[in-house]
Amino acid sequence: MTKVAEMDLFVERAKALVPRLRERAKKTEEIRRIPDATIKELKETELFKMLRPKRYGGLEINMRVYTDVIVEISKGCGSTGWILALCAIRELMVAESFSEKTHLEIFGENEEDVLFAGVYEPRKCIARKVDGGYLVEEGFWMFCSGSLHATWGYFGLPIVNEEGKLVDQILLTLPFQEMEIMDDWHTMGLKGTGSNSVKMNNVFIPDHRCTSFVEALDGNFQSKHLRDIPLYNTALFPALILSLGLPGLGLVKHALEFFQEVLPNRKAAHIGVEYIQDAASTHALIADASLKIDSASMHYYRVAEQLDHWAESGQYMDRKARVKALADIGYANQMCKEALDLLLLGSGSGYVYEGHPLQRIFRDFMTLYSHRSLSPTITKENYGRVLSGLESNAVRY
Repeated sequence: MTKVAEMDLFVERAKALVPRLRERAKKTEEIRRIPDATIKELKETELFKMLRPKRYGGLEINMRVYTDVIVEISKGCGSTGWILALCAIRELMVAESFSEKTHLEIFGENEEDVLFAGVYEPRKCIARKVDGGYLVEEGFWMFCSGSLHATWGYFGLPIVNEEGKLVDQILLTLPFQEMEIMDDWHTMGLKGTGSNSVKMNNVFIPDHRCTSFVEALDGNFQSKHLRDIPLYNTALFPALILSLGLPGLGLVKHALEFFQEVLPNRKAAHIGVEYIQDAASTHALIADASLKIDSASMHYYRVAEQLDHWAESGQYMDRKARVKALADIGYANQMCKEALDLLLLGSGSGYVYEGHPLQRIFRDFMTLYSHRSLSPTITKENYGRVLSGLESNAVRY
């Protein structure tokens, strides 16, 4: 099998899951977690391991194919797409950030069961350096997507000096059983992600499971044993933010498909035609929505392709390119929002009923859209500063 055919196979696996994901969408919301049947299918298709090194049982695909897979899965279920996107991107982040010693400890003899979840920015963290590592006396991280299924965690630990100024941020990894999972994910959308808060109390993290986030952002990775594999030269932060935005593209693609599917049977009123399908206003609306989705796709895929291009070049993506990538992501997020607004406007009030597919899409998308890292305003401002010859306001990217 050629490399291209092998990559296409992973996308086809994702497409095959979509009908079953849609069947389970209501249940996924009700139980506020990904159903066991869905987790089983994602493991059987190996999609959780898309970005894991082959030496640890992974597939080692590139960011372009990862993008395709996440968009397809998200067309089936937004919560499932979100969990797959984030759990898989953690595989890349852990592979890049940590040493071979840490990898062998994580994967060991149970690589098939490993699943990552984590949050790099805590809401509260009291920690101190001790002999051989760090002691987290008290830590609290919100929005830990995948916490209900994870076996290993990936978290940020701020390091401050005596004046209380942030001087570094440590990335740490630990078995999830050493943490406490809160039951606080009661939300408007993405209900099935189980993105609960997690806590640590008096947990020791050995030095070999800690690394500098600042160094990692600049491509100074501990994973020396993976340096000959282009994927593990991928710029860490743009890849992470891309993973947050891609489920939104899948959601709005599903919204457009649904709009087109039901359009022929929708009766019109007060617009001079019998069916909505025949109205000139509908033609303009659906074309505008479709073009906005196309624009979002082009921006997202440009980021994925740029990440792969830089990684394959042997050079780490420079700061200007990373700021541009984040602007592309923020702009794509805005295009998806505008497309969804148009489709809802053209759908009438039927979507306000619980259980309506467009309502679930709307709630899931708006929950995603509000993520600060995807902000069209912030990402454009930082890119505009660079274009104006100034430094970006984002100190970590």
